[in-house]
Amino acid sequence: MSITTKEIAKICNVSRGTVDRALNGRSGINSETRERVLEIVRKYNYQPHLIASSLSRGKSMSIGVVLFDLNNRYFSQLSNTISLAARERGYFTYISVSEKDHDSEMQILRNLASRRVDGILLLPAIQGKDYIDFLKSLEIPIVTTGNHLPGIHHVSINDFNAAFESADYISRRGYRRICFICPPLRKKGALEGRLNITSQDLRARGVRRFIDTNRGYQLEMLLQKDYVDRAVAMVRQGGEKIAFFCSSDVYALELLKRFREEGIAVPRDAGLMGFDNLDILAYINPRITTVSTSVEIQGRKAMDVLFKLISGETAPKLCYVPHEICPGETL
Repeated sequence: MSITTKEIAKICNVSRGTVDRALNGRSGINSETRERVLEIVRKYNYQPHLIASSLSRGKSMSIGVVLFDLNNRYFSQLSNTISLAARERGYFTYISVSEKDHDSEMQILRNLASRRVDGILLLPAIQGKDYIDFLKSLEIPIVTTGNHLPGIHHVSINDFNAAFESADYISRRGYRRICFICPPLRKKGALEGRLNITSQDLRARGVRRFIDTNRGYQLEMLLQKDYVDRAVAMVRQGGEKIAFFCSSDVYALELLKRFREEGIAVPRDAGLMGFDNLDILAYINPRITTVSTSVEIQGRKAMDVLFKLISGETAPKLCYVPHEICPGETL
């Protein structure tokens, strides 16, 4: 059995309160005593009893994180940022994957609540009043990122503005025909009020607003699962040169791969733009023009807001982090 704080106190001839001050870097202890306590800690390889510590603090020192999946590099980058930010504050993270499934997401949240996590960072795949009421009933601080939920604290980029500015950027590169690719939106009608795709919807609205407020531009939408085949067919049909604006870099990468196989040169035959600025784009040639969603900044800001809520402080309900267009070689 490892040494206890009581035994450390006895060896050092100090109180357990003094040992606690030394272990947690608190004031009220002189440097000589602190070093004597820490020397014994190192000598006997003291390991804190996390459960007992949590009970004494009234906190579990853990955070729940619910993501769509980890296959998309965006979510991998985000989870890494969140874990680092939590660790810096002495917190453990439970990372779970919902796979955009309603029942799975609900069960994950119930499990996190049963584990008494101090807060939850959520990328919601569900929406609706009943779901929001359920989240509030957990009585746990929750911050969302990616998709919005009315009344719940949220941190993200301004998806609408980012998409509007991207369409404007494409137009200034000489394109008057724009095709917006966003497969998740095909589910909007069938699962209205259930599936949460607010971030994708805001991007689509941003593109439409640009087209509606600027004359002489043509907008086409590809929402189908076979968007790659349809995009190839659109290029083959000829006509005015088209720029494909993808709501995610993942779609842009799939399109670029297929274009190469079909002998379609980018940007000679068609333009291409992504969204998210995934780290893997640094290894892709030609470099894809994209939108940076500042995933690291977004993750850290979301954690800052969550820790404020955990500490009982006030925080803004909606917080936008900066976005920027990253010029590449595909437009």
